[in-house]
Amino acid sequence: MECRAKPGLLLRANAALRMLAPGSHRGIHFAPRPASSEDEEQDRPPPSRCWFRAAYARLLRHAVSLNGVDHAGGLPRHAATGSPVACPHAAARAAHFDALAAEFVSAAAAASRGHPPPRMRATSLSSLTRVCDVLGVSAQQRKSVRLTVCPQVTQHHVWRGALEAVLGDLQADMAASLDDPSPATQMAEQIASACSRFLSDTADAATSSTPSWMRPTPFKKPAEPPPAARKWQEVLDMFADLARSLETAGRLDGHAQKVAAMKEGLYQIRDIVVERDVAFKEARRQDCLVQRKLSRSLGHSSRCLYTLLLFYLYGTVRDIEVHVGKCVSGKGGRDVTVHAAKFLTGGDELAVRSGIKQLSHALGIFQFVWEAANTECDAANDNGKDAVVKKKNEDTKGVLELQGHLWGIGVEEKTMTYRGDVFQVHQIRLP
Repeated sequence: MECRAKPGLLLRANAALRMLAPGSHRGIHFAPRPASSEDEEQDRPPPSRCWFRAAYARLLRHAVSLNGVDHAGGLPRHAATGSPVACPHAAARAAHFDALAAEFVSAAAAASRGHPPPRMRATSLSSLTRVCDVLGVSAQQRKSVRLTVCPQVTQHHVWRGALEAVLGDLQADMAASLDDPSPATQMAEQIASACSRFLSDTADAATSSTPSWMRPTPFKKPAEPPPAARKWQEVLDMFADLARSLETAGRLDGHAQKVAAMKEGLYQIRDIVVERDVAFKEARRQDCLVQRKLSRSLGHSSRCLYTLLLFYLYGTVRDIEVHVGKCVSGKGGRDVTVHAAKFLTGGDELAVRSGIKQLSHALGIFQFVWEAANTECDAANDNGKDAVVKKKNEDTKGVLELQGHLWGIGVEEKTMTYRGDVFQVHQIRLP
């Protein structure tokens, strides 16, 4: 996609909007400001008709120039196809469109209802801590979340698959970039390719479609001594070099964060053998060692643990970018209603379905963590082996209501059902 908007046009648009601030005579200004309380939100004067017209005009201009671009970490990508967009200003413009669209939708809802709805804040669901902050999960419940999540997502095939997904996403974005790669980026590409080959070579035997450890070891052992066992330390060294190479690649910041996250887990299991060409019993022992070390070492705030959870649930490692608002009700504020929203710059069907899929992932994460937080987990020790006893905590469990809303320019307003959840598609229009 071409970068159509000219800097001069954007500067003139910014200057015009600064003359039309909501509730004053100076206009919209998006400089960072301290977070306001709910009472301050209620007391804010409604925006003027001129503000709505100016903001809507700017949204239309951004929608035309972006043409369905979504920025969800790493390179800006097309919302429909998922391919990277070769425009250096697209990321900043997409973020500005999201901020203005959230402000516009909230103001329009307040104008029609007479009171502002829950404020929607841009949130990057990049760790379990972020998710728990949205849901209001207590410190004690977060321990239950970790004890519930770790045994499921630290399995060997999930761990290896997440590593390969991180490398695959990085390689795809570097290959699709139209810019002349810097020496650091070229080095990162070579390291990522070497690491992918290493994981592929040690996953399955080349002579069979089944893993070599599923076949019995030969009765007669070869005369020559076996090669030295390869350990996860080799992968850790490659990821450390990859992280250093990505430090100077600004457009690959999202991938650099994922590499750093997986490096945390690699450091914990660096002494475990990575070879798969071994007998079944030894392979099972290695799998159990990987799972046990990761379960014990990855804390609740670990981005590595959250990346494994994303891969476990959806087969992807990309963080989810959404706008989130929350309402609490019921006795003790135990009942929580979460509004998750995405804003599209295009109204084509592929972009709508992509937005619905991202919203579904976000709601699924909220539901999963909510259920884990309301499960009592007692760690037991039986003959030196860790076990987790789970009991539903029905007495303190509240009610979680999840709502998904998709807003876009020129979209058809409708209700869609995806994986059992109902999503509302709205058109951004003047109130």
